[in-house]
Amino acid sequence: MAGITRFEPFTAASIHDEFDRMLRETFGRPRTLLRGDGAPMATNAGAFGPALDVEEDADAFTLHVELPGVSAEDVEVSLEENVLTVSGERSFYADREADGFRRIERSFGRFHRAVRLPDRVDAGRVHAVHRDGVLTITVPKAEEAKPRRIAVSAA
Repeated sequence: MAGITRFEPFTAASIHDEFDRMLRETFGRPRTLLRGDGAPMATNAGAFGPALDVEEDADAFTLHVELPGVSAEDVEVSLEENVLTVSGERSFYADREADGFRRIERSFGRFHRAVRLPDRVDAGRVHAVHRDGVLTITVPKAEEAKPRRIAVSAA
């Protein structure tokens, strides 16, 4: 017998997330303007929007955020009213000048991603680990939000 799949119609939050993704894909791609000699004049710094995955199991939500080149000290994670926010900054190469580059495709600057979590969560037990360019955030579900199995007794 097939398992039961929860149907979740579009909500305002999911529509907002989809619209945000479309805008990032359309306008977030780095554009580099080059001078006549091929040296970069400007880039769209600040268009950096890290990709993320949201995983759910019976006990928690786990978010995996791609943050290559961003140190743990440059990242802030907050949770308020079931909205998990990851923000920070990826700086341009500290030891180089932009004049030496012929092409710049990586985005730099401030970033901000917010994800609305659908169930009540235990904000006091959120845990974040930054390793190998990936930030993994575990957000445990509150006990009252976890599914319960109800025993049926014979009368």
